[in-house]
Amino acid sequence: MKNRRARGFTLIEILLVVGLVGIIASAALAPLVVTVRSLEEAQARWGRRHNARDAADAMYRDLRLALRNPSFQSVRIIHEESLGNDADDRLVMWSAAPKYEGKSAGVVVYRVLPEDSFSDDAPGLYRWVICGQPSLHAQSGDVFGAESADVPEPMDIDPDDLEAKDGELILSTARGLRFWFPHGDEWEREDYEGWLPQILRAEIVLAEGSYVRTERFVNAEK
Repeated sequence: MKNRRARGFTLIEILLVVGLVGIIASAALAPLVVTVRSLEEAQARWGRRHNARDAADAMYRDLRLALRNPSFQSVRIIHEESLGNDADDRLVMWSAAPKYEGKSAGVVVYRVLPEDSFSDDAPGLYRWVICGQPSLHAQSGDVFGAESADVPEPMDIDPDDLEAKDGELILSTARGLRFWFPHGDEWEREDYEGWLPQILRAEIVLAEGSYVRTERFVNAEK
């Protein structure tokens, strides 16, 4: 009888020890789990910023390759604020960038397409390249000149008419786009049309946070 009681108490003690070990192990591993999660979140944030940086690189690279044309302005920034989104700006430029893609110089457009439950288009920052547009002056990479003054200039293109299927999605996490110009000690958003501005700040609004980049153009209008 005494042996059976001893074995019973021993079994209970073993179960208690196992339970205590489990509690101690959980308490010891909890900080490690939090650390791993923090590292994963930091890595995800870094990845989003890295991708946004690449998208900003593409925009500024295309801008630095902008071409002067005697019949129209080379850079156009359209300041828009759509319903529920104050970061809906569009960038349109006449650029030599398409030449490095095996095309002729043409119009390059950047715009963010929003999430839309009625559309199958993926949201994000898109880049469109439109080449072969006629112009009154067959210069600076125009494929051919137009003979009639009624022909719209390439930069007259409306970014809202462009479809996702014709563009390239370069940043799927983008949810908005803003451009800023310096005015004294302040930065302001406004419509712009002309040659390269001396300084341009771009803000890419992401699903989480935003990425801001400011560039100065050495060949800008003085």
